[in-house]
Amino acid sequence: MKYSALGVSIITCPCCQNDTFDKDYRQLNSRGATFFGLDWANKEASILICKRCSYILWFMDEPAKK
Repeated sequence: MKYSALGVSIITCPCCQNDTFDKDYRQLNSRGATFFGLDWANKEASILICKRCSYILWFMDEPAKK
């Protein structure tokens, strides 16, 4: 799938210049929340995984499908 974000019409991989990615989500853990057992309250980031070289791009704002 192709994606855009923050005014960039097509996101490309900085390593191999590929423009197709798989999208997933990862939780951003903090020490305080983990200490108190509140990992569920941490923020989540969107990640795009390059289909060619598997480089991972992280986004706090969700990238849009193209």
